[in-house]
Amino acid sequence: MEKANVRGCADAGTKYCPCHLAYSGDCIKCSLNKGKKTCDCLWQGVCIYNEIQHNGENQINEREEYLCNIVDQREIQSNIFLIKIEIPKIIAKDLCKPGAYVLLKSKDKDSDIFNAPISVMDVDVENNILEVIIKPRGIKTKPIVKFDSVRVKGPYFNGVFGLRELNTTYNLNCVVILNGLSQVNSIKLIRKLIENKNHVEVFIDTKAVILNEVVEKIMKTGANIHELDIRLDEAFILDYIRRNDVKLVYSGGHTSFNKYIMNKIDSVNKDIKLVIPNNNLICCGEGVCGACTVNLNGERVKSCKTQIDSRDYLNKL
Repeated sequence: MEKANVRGCADAGTKYCPCHLAYSGDCIKCSLNKGKKTCDCLWQGVCIYNEIQHNGENQINEREEYLCNIVDQREIQSNIFLIKIEIPKIIAKDLCKPGAYVLLKSKDKDSDIFNAPISVMDVDVENNILEVIIKPRGIKTKPIVKFDSVRVKGPYFNGVFGLRELNTTYNLNCVVILNGLSQVNSIKLIRKLIENKNHVEVFIDTKAVILNEVVEKIMKTGANIHELDIRLDEAFILDYIRRNDVKLVYSGGHTSFNKYIMNKIDSVNKDIKLVIPNNNLICCGEGVCGACTVNLNGERVKSCKTQIDSRDYLNKL
């Protein structure tokens, strides 16, 4: 028997579904759309196949690009910038979701080849202000900090692997381990865990950059914060996970760091839910260009839209 498709699509059930992949017969979730005779989508609240049949091919809601004013920009550490952008109200609420990200490019660039995927740090919904952290490194990001406005395209939702685990964890003990600039996307994730009545303990690695702006926002959530050397103090962290029967760990770091954390928590309990940032290459954000494609056990998976099991992703490396 063929294994059911248990991977979710971050766009399924949103106004951006059905997408171009669905109309080309390449839907991430819908087996009927791919020409199979049985349905194995494991229901995400909407029948994509039914939507395709009734909508017609002219009903694709594409994400829009907006030219937005930069209301504040400052260098918070060497070559690390906090940028506050006034965005349309229509996308502000969606960008509050864990894993949300946008494509940014400088206002003097028209071509989409200059789009850079940037994690959402925070959103002021009342004033429609998007906050992002940028470290200008190349031709896509260097120009962004040189202008008083920026082109914003979004919202996109697949910046985190493990959204189902995150959203369905209630009244449990959770641990967040942060390393480097990946700490930026942890704020909305921590808020979601606390909203779900979980107890959250945060460990921030002192061997990497620590952003005070992020720490301050985490403190306001009510989570406990420890700043320590993650590798040197790994025994302390693992002992905490063991003694407190931790059920979910978010490892917010670069991929090799996340794999290190996975191996450590698996030494305690392989049933602990593992959530990680999506650090894979993203270009168009729609699964069309193929830049984000990864090979998982012989299956080609579009990681910009597909929810991938964190351990499956890390173990492929």
